[in-house]
Amino acid sequence: MGFEDFIKKNSGSFDSFELPDDHFERFQQKMNKQKKNTISKTYWFSIAAGFVFLIMLSVFIRYQYTQPEKVVNENTILSLGDVSPKYEEVENFYKADLDQKIDEFQKLNCKVNTEQKKMVDLELKQLDVVYNSLQKELKVNINDKRIINAMINNYQNKIQFLELVIGQIKENC
Repeated sequence: MGFEDFIKKNSGSFDSFELPDDHFERFQQKMNKQKKNTISKTYWFSIAAGFVFLIMLSVFIRYQYTQPEKVVNENTILSLGDVSPKYEEVENFYKADLDQKIDEFQKLNCKVNTEQKKMVDLELKQLDVVYNSLQKELKVNINDKRIINAMINNYQNKIQFLELVIGQIKENC
């Protein structure tokens, strides 16, 4: 026998009680009071959630802007590859070309006198000094396009210089 069956069977005994006249008004007041408390709790909960969200957002933003893009200590030497994979590919291309030109210069069958060799070495060292100063600048301004372009131009200048020297030596052989 279920609860509903019990109520249906004994419904007559429940009708014998009379509710006071102000019962409905008191019940309505209790419902309104309970509804106000629910709205109030929900309201305060949403305000607290908003504050928590704002705090988390501000911590996230602060963390993003205070973290350096790369941790670079004083002894680190940056190359183009440290800026981005695209520049690493460019740097590798120029390094390979430069290494090939240096190897070609060293393997020339013609007689290269020591004076010419010293001049070539001195010019390459001067270009290396410029490149090293650019690397130091890159460490300070890691995304500065002017520095990146100057580093690429330095590679191009070394290659052009070696091509010019190799061409002149081959003409005189």
